[in-house]
Amino acid sequence: MKKSLFILAVLVLFSLSFYTVMKYTKNKSIKTNASVDANNTKVTNQVNQSTAVNSSTSKSGIFKNTQDGKAIDFKLKTLDGKEISLSDFKGKRVFLNFWATWCPPCRQEMPELEKLYQESNDSDLVILTINLGEDNKTVRSFMDKNKYNFNVALDLDQSVAIKYNIVSIPTSILIDSEGNLVSKKIGPMTLEEMNAFVTLPKK
Repeated sequence: MKKSLFILAVLVLFSLSFYTVMKYTKNKSIKTNASVDANNTKVTNQVNQSTAVNSSTSKSGIFKNTQDGKAIDFKLKTLDGKEISLSDFKGKRVFLNFWATWCPPCRQEMPELEKLYQESNDSDLVILTINLGEDNKTVRSFMDKNKYNFNVALDLDQSVAIKYNIVSIPTSILIDSEGNLVSKKIGPMTLEEMNAFVTLPKK
């Protein structure tokens, strides 16, 4: 009888210990991967130190969820309600910029981004900014107030941000005319830096 009670007590203690470890592991995992929060639309507000990724840097750790260095296609709606997809711009370089109106570093680079847009309006470079989690009214008001004209697509559920492993904003990504991921930069840029960023490396 005593032996049975002892075994039962050991099993109960083991079960409680296992539950505690699993709960801790789950919570730690959530905290580690919760930089993009689909519930409150807040991508971490702390901008990491700006980093650039070029052809000499492995893309595997930067562009998770991608295969063979290819950009993942997506469909989003613009402020005008038009549905666009990344594949619409096949044959052109695409400069993706992930941002939000509440993000100070994003707002810091917006004037520079507008200048780049005006400069590249007739070139083979497409400027496509992707707003994370904010509604049409909020984004349109921001654009009108600041007289910005660059293209904006609304990633309401942040599914595109997740596909592109966006953990901090602003984040910029360059895709070449063949749909290959070329560069990724976290943090705001000046116009000079943007022009250097969108220049394809010589093969």
